[in-house]
Amino acid sequence: MTQDTTQQTDDRLIHLGASGSTIEVLASVGETDGALSLYRWRLAPTSRGPAPHFHTTFGETFVVEDGEVDYFDGTAWRTLRAGGMAHSPRGTVHGLRKERDEPATLLMVLSPGVRREDYFAQLATVREADMDRLHEAHDNHFVDEDR
Repeated sequence: MTQDTTQQTDDRLIHLGASGSTIEVLASVGETDGALSLYRWRLAPTSRGPAPHFHTTFGETFVVEDGEVDYFDGTAWRTLRAGGMAHSPRGTVHGLRKERDEPATLLMVLSPGVRREDYFAQLATVREADMDRLHEAHDNHFVDEDR
């Protein structure tokens, strides 16, 4: 008997608003016993990425599968191309931006694993007045680039 994975894929795909960007859950925190969470982020041509920020409870590793993004390591921006990788330990300022009007695809590994599905889903619908509260509740702390 074969298993129909269509519904599983749909349940694991989060649409990030009208831009067409999506985040796919590849490995949830429950599937890895908390060791990590793994997501595939498909950035639409008009997506720009998050400004410099840090997290107090987890680190992030980004691997570019396709396209180009710029990564901020707390002091400078550098371009990551397909196969490029960047790691931001817990508490370290980092950011991503995509200035080219072409799509890009990244793998995001969060360690230890944290459940980010609700955060990603809410980003698409949250009112601007509630954005700071959403970020705070999900351990996103934005900073000035010159910090």
